[in-house]
Amino acid sequence: MKGVVLVGGQGSRLRPITFDVPKAMVPLRNRPFMGYMIDFLRAGELDGAVLSLGYLPDPIKRYFDERDLNGFSIDYAVEDHALGTAGGIKNTEGYLDGESMVVVNGDVLSGMDLRVAIAKHKESDALATIVLISVEDPTAYGLVEVDHDMLVHRFIEKPAADEVTTSLVNAGIYVLEPEVLDMIPTDQEVSIEREVFPQLQAEGRLRAYVSSSYWRDIGTPKSYLAASHDVLSGAVGAGEDFDYLQVDPSVAMGKGVKVLPPVSVASECVLEDKSTVGGRSSLGPGCKIGEGALVEGSVLLDGAEIEPGAVVRGSIIGPHARVGEDAIVRGLSVLGAGCVIGEGNVLDQGIRINPGVVLPPRSMSFS
Repeated sequence: MKGVVLVGGQGSRLRPITFDVPKAMVPLRNRPFMGYMIDFLRAGELDGAVLSLGYLPDPIKRYFDERDLNGFSIDYAVEDHALGTAGGIKNTEGYLDGESMVVVNGDVLSGMDLRVAIAKHKESDALATIVLISVEDPTAYGLVEVDHDMLVHRFIEKPAADEVTTSLVNAGIYVLEPEVLDMIPTDQEVSIEREVFPQLQAEGRLRAYVSSSYWRDIGTPKSYLAASHDVLSGAVGAGEDFDYLQVDPSVAMGKGVKVLPPVSVASECVLEDKSTVGGRSSLGPGCKIGEGALVEGSVLLDGAEIEPGAVVRGSIIGPHARVGEDAIVRGLSVLGAGCVIGEGNVLDQGIRINPGVVLPPRSMSFS
């Protein structure tokens, strides 16, 4: 059995980071998200995966082409135009083996045992099984009602608070029979959630499996940062040799530097005198933290620079972006690749700065 991973989207909810980095390659504890996805499929005892690609496919291909996956096969089906979730699955048909398949949205971080969901599907007569999870705020999602036999009863698209009848939502993980592919036209944009699943539900061939395991959609800055915190703390993806204080031997540290776990500091980083890297932070290769600067609860991508006295809290700093001296970036703000935040600026309230933008010193304050 193979997996199909849907990674063709542009990751627009995670911009400006995804202008330059495909969502599948954003790092968690300095490892691309797709590495965790493949671990998830391998733990489910699948034989390989077909990646349904579209936007920025080359970095994803390079990552896997440079790695030995010990017999786990990786194939690529690249869209030349948007095909939607069902169309993306159909586009992988030539790489599949005519057997059941597991389909996973390319922004789902999960700690569930995939083997259990597969077994439950095989015990039924369903053509498709949807994995469901329970969430605290169902109004932010489309809900899925099931009956006592775990047959899907109906779908409720982002209900108002007084319309909530269940807390179960689509986890973006499916087990499908090959007959489902016959329901999807070739080379057309089709949604599996809005077009294929309702048809299967009407025919009584759509079942659900409810998981209580860890699950998070990494597709927004808030959820991506939360996923980073979870991986750093070992809540998901932790092996036997997990280290809460992951600091590469090549990191250069000045005097009086504080590095507080859980943290990941990659190769060739420079931490100048009296700088602090607070817990739940991840610094990509080549980052530089200036004298007396503070980074806390944040993700810094490759080559980001935080100048002396600056503060970065609970935010995402893109590749080679620079936060100027005594500037403050906090409150889930996101800086795109190569942008410059001039001295003394204060960014707050989830502000997003596009790649390459330069803010003059002391020109912006949100506090």
